[in-house]
Amino acid sequence: MQELTTLIEQYIVKEKLPMAYLDDALKWFNPLCDSIQLHQNKSNHLQAAKSSPYFIGVNGCQGSGKSTLSGLMSHLFNQYYGKKSIVLSLDDFYYTKAERVNLAQTVHPLLATRGVPGTHDTKLISAVFHSLAQGNATNIPTFDKSIDDRAAIDKWQKVGSPVDIVIMEGWCWGTQAQENDALPQAVNEFESKYDHDGTWRQYVNSALATTYAPLYAYMSCWVFLKAPSFDAVYAWRREQEEKLKLRVGNASHIMSDAEILTFIQYYQRLTEHTLYTLGNYADFIFELDKERNITKSRHNAK
Repeated sequence: MQELTTLIEQYIVKEKLPMAYLDDALKWFNPLCDSIQLHQNKSNHLQAAKSSPYFIGVNGCQGSGKSTLSGLMSHLFNQYYGKKSIVLSLDDFYYTKAERVNLAQTVHPLLATRGVPGTHDTKLISAVFHSLAQGNATNIPTFDKSIDDRAAIDKWQKVGSPVDIVIMEGWCWGTQAQENDALPQAVNEFESKYDHDGTWRQYVNSALATTYAPLYAYMSCWVFLKAPSFDAVYAWRREQEEKLKLRVGNASHIMSDAEILTFIQYYQRLTEHTLYTLGNYADFIFELDKERNITKSRHNAK
């Protein structure tokens, strides 16, 4: 236990997290990693040939702590369980700025803004997943939010040898498409004003159904950090922007509070849809309060 505690403390220091995170990690996330480790070992045992990596999907709205959790899981898998793991972020697979401008001109102006399904390069995700599944050397893209564009290829993450575990995290990763009859009614003033005929949300929903859902088949396990409501997203997103400002300075693409209020409305429809639905089929669900404290968890055994 002391070795585990020390490893978690190292991660906390590295990520500049409050030391209170140690309690959550020991109480909630170490058992999570134990369960996944056992399931992966069982999966490998049932296969005669060397298995492909064990893919884990992590979902949580902006600011929920999904990136922090994914990093912790990878740290523990690498250092405590003796597995080679990597973390991928859906955010790193956004289309380039030029590609989103083209979508804005040919489909709907709102697609110039990164974030929703339909603004990620799902062909690139598929290629990366396939390469990792085959145990090949793989280049993982990086997206630079401070310039709102994909980073140069020399800044991409390079994976040179086969990995045991791949963790993929994203705010809408695992989200299923809505029923068509849920689309006509706008969910906020933003949709009423800028997507009055529903073209944007229909495109987003179609992307989920046709290009994202097939990629979910790679996942062996789903982890869901469930926010108390959409209302928590503004405060959490504001914290993220403050951290980004500290890291990169006052770059032109750091959002103001007013811009954050507008920006999160892009996400409201699918965030609320995810809160209502993902808990029904995720393997591990952690329910959060507005301060991001975990209030309870459950495991949907399959």
